[in-house]
Amino acid sequence: MSPVARCGLDHCPVPEPEPSLVRQLRTRVLEAGTTLHRGVKVAHPDCTELAPAVGDTRFAPLDETAHAYVATTAFAALLESAFHDAIPPDPRIYRAQIDAWLEGCVSLAVNVRLIDLGDATLERLGIERHQLVSTDATHYPCTRAWAEVLHGRAVGGHPTHGLIWDSRQAELQSVGLGSRPAVAELVTALPATVGVIWSPPAPAAPLAHADGGLGTLNGPEAETYVNDLIALLGIVVE
Repeated sequence: MSPVARCGLDHCPVPEPEPSLVRQLRTRVLEAGTTLHRGVKVAHPDCTELAPAVGDTRFAPLDETAHAYVATTAFAALLESAFHDAIPPDPRIYRAQIDAWLEGCVSLAVNVRLIDLGDATLERLGIERHQLVSTDATHYPCTRAWAEVLHGRAVGGHPTHGLIWDSRQAELQSVGLGSRPAVAELVTALPATVGVIWSPPAPAAPLAHADGGLGTLNGPEAETYVNDLIALLGIVVE
């Protein structure tokens, strides 16, 4: 695997994945049959198909490793895909960006064990969210350095298949819904997590088709949900 080049900027917020930190990590198992949500491009509409080792995302691509980002809610899946560039405090996005995506459901075909980078773990390690799981895109090379170190790593004697962390929906809500506590409480009632599954080490087809999902985001099934999300988070659509 080719080494991941970091951003090279002064005062980079992303810490090095030092062995002293990595040794403290634990895992979470998502069982086969678990239903998850996924945002994919309309040009590649099969939600079970893994993305190849190309692109520029937080924890992918890695050499010769396909991947899939999945989430426990449609809201979290959309924040990691179609609305990824709608960043507070003044979130803006082009309608064409939204229309390029669809949201669907998949189920896990196998058990997957994911390294836990959730908020409680980060707090225990002394790492803030903005230092790893919610950096801006400038630091994706730096967060991919963590992916490189953790890819295929055994934790507690168990092989692992990817990473899991808490969705950034809470961060967006803290900005966009600060004056609407009742709405904020409603949409945060269920915790939302996001994960990336890497193959290998996961099997080549870890995802299976499942019923549900919004479909294309410019379609009638998704229109109300998407418009509500835009309104809730105060996103300006251009």
